[in-house]
Amino acid sequence: MMRRHIRAAVAVVAAAFLTPLLTASPAPAVSDASARPADGAGRPADCRPALQVLASLPGSGDSQVKGLGPKALAVGASRGLPVYWTGTRVHRVPLPAGFTGGEVAAVNAQGLMVGSLNGPGRTAAFSFRSGARTVTLLPEGAHAADVNDRGLIVGDAVKDGDGALIGLEWEGARIHRRLTPPAGYALRSVTAINDAGQIVGSGEAFKDEESWSAGLFWSARRDAAAVPLQRYWPSGVPYDYWYPRDIDRAGRIVGTHDFTRLDTRTPTQWLPPYATESEPGLLGERTSGTFEAISPTTHVSVGTAMDSHMVGPFPPETAPPEQAQIWPGSGPLLALPRLSPEGASQAYAVSDDQRVGGSAADAASTSRAVVWTCALRQAYQP
Repeated sequence: MMRRHIRAAVAVVAAAFLTPLLTASPAPAVSDASARPADGAGRPADCRPALQVLASLPGSGDSQVKGLGPKALAVGASRGLPVYWTGTRVHRVPLPAGFTGGEVAAVNAQGLMVGSLNGPGRTAAFSFRSGARTVTLLPEGAHAADVNDRGLIVGDAVKDGDGALIGLEWEGARIHRRLTPPAGYALRSVTAINDAGQIVGSGEAFKDEESWSAGLFWSARRDAAAVPLQRYWPSGVPYDYWYPRDIDRAGRIVGTHDFTRLDTRTPTQWLPPYATESEPGLLGERTSGTFEAISPTTHVSVGTAMDSHMVGPFPPETAPPEQAQIWPGSGPLLALPRLSPEGASQAYAVSDDQRVGGSAADAASTSRAVVWTCALRQAYQP
């Protein structure tokens, strides 16, 4: 396995020296018909490509969309505070006493929002509905990562005593089950739940003073043990880390493979029955990238393209800024337009109607919360 990584890395390094450096274009749509993705499921009849900039709270700091709800509802953070948007209008989530910030991480089709709050020396998981006077704190929770359309919420907490992370699933305001990692593993994250009740996260195993990483999968059964998504242990020093980020209704999982020896991240997917993982490639000539989310039913994945400091391009400062990327489920990864020609962008959420939520830097280098509408029609191949 190590030889496979090194061979791939050498090829990428050679390509970085022998091909022109990518200069990402802010073009609003694909100009070459052969590169344009086919109109897929989930494109509404009135789909109009646009890059919407959402309002920010007063003050300084970044804003980003982390989840997309029904119609024009979006959720995330602005200026370090949890917020939601209706259209482009921003709304604060009320903070309980003792908390000073946080974010809304996800929202379901019924508008139920979940996320995390922080304050001096404390964090808490919460749920919230638009119009409520206060949030609902979830018992024992430190972070809430996702909510499905049945109202089941997943997240984590810090175990008293040894500080180990424990996974939790809530139903309403009560704990529905505790998410135990496989024997020999420590939990590192719980990230998503689909409408079937299947859950994903990541863990790290330890043996003979060595450690390795794996994605984790829990079935919907309350008594089900977690299953590692990577069932092998590479010989030698481990450099591979897997981070599943989202799961769709059919059980497709997307996330990122981080090969730390060469500082490369690769968008990755796992398909049932999860015997292997696959990597659909990188965006154009970029040397690194992530998947952060997958649409519930249309197999569209989004994330961020970037470059490795070790693989290139060289010198590193010649690399273009990060850029939001989208993958229709087959074929090459595609770029989403930037807000400003030299501004970085990231994608964190995608819906079945081809909205993509994330952040993008404006001409003043301020990171703004944005939504790309009809995203595949404005995506392009660098």
